[in-house]
Amino acid sequence: MIVLIGTNSKIIKNGNISNVNCPNCKINSTLHYSVYSRYTHLTLIPLFPVGKEAVVTCESCNNIIEINSLDDKTISKLYVENNNLKNPIWMFFGSFIIILAIIYGIFNYYKNNNETEIYIKKPMVNDVYAIKDSKGYYYTLRIDAISNDSIFATENDFQVDLPYDIDEINKTKNYTKNKIIYSKFELLKFYKDDKIISIIRN
Repeated sequence: MIVLIGTNSKIIKNGNISNVNCPNCKINSTLHYSVYSRYTHLTLIPLFPVGKEAVVTCESCNNIIEINSLDDKTISKLYVENNNLKNPIWMFFGSFIIILAIIYGIFNYYKNNNETEIYIKKPMVNDVYAIKDSKGYYYTLRIDAISNDSIFATENDFQVDLPYDIDEINKTKNYTKNKIIYSKFELLKFYKDDKIISIIRN
């Protein structure tokens, strides 16, 4: 997917100012203006506004007029008419999505941590532990049986480089030969040492 960052603009207001001497054609005329709001976008999704600009044209000569070439009274009128002009809410759409994603990520992080802390103290058969090994790889083990102080498990036949890829290897056919026994105390120590990153319980 190609990510494009850029800016775009949209007209948010059109208006007229009458009885103005055009600095181009010198005729007393009506000026038409359009106010554009510029906004930053990410792959065409608007993130936030970055400023406004007005384009002014003369009704008589149809030329675009530089704002600074207008008399102070006309500039003041233009400013007053557009001073409280607000940007459309949709220009903040991407920012809202990003904020919601951050909130959702934080919520999930604390939710998963709380669940993991509960599950580690009360293991159940078929729990799947996502573990980070000493070399920085990730794998899973599945609990097959539990005694008073130990768990009997099968380690996954495969490892992955990233924790987000755990789901790709967490399949029944990948738990075949690597049988292992841990004490419940050892599992709790793994969790406290941040080796157990999550526990999947169906």
